[in-house]
Amino acid sequence: MGVSDEELKDAARRQRLVCEKLLEIMDLQGDIDVLMRDKHPSPFGSAKWKDARPEELQRLVLMTAVQFVLFEPNDWVPGNDEFEEVADEFLQFVSGQLKWLKAKYHGG
Repeated sequence: MGVSDEELKDAARRQRLVCEKLLEIMDLQGDIDVLMRDKHPSPFGSAKWKDARPEELQRLVLMTAVQFVLFEPNDWVPGNDEFEEVADEFLQFVSGQLKWLKAKYHGG
């Protein structure tokens, strides 16, 4: 089953747009982090990830969102202590996926 050139171009265009939007989200997360910190540089943002695949960017955005909640004190929202337990395991799982993606697509 063949794929037309037009379909390939459309898929590539969509992937570029998805990556562009995810990079924008990463930059917004960095901006939010700067607002939440007291004059410390943010480790978040898109600068290091310009050539990442969409699957990698999605996981990085997800991990950052989870980390924002983890930075909250446990007493801010009921259940934060339980969230922290689940989030730690979740972040390890997603980190493993990122390592797999790095090995598969970036040679190690």
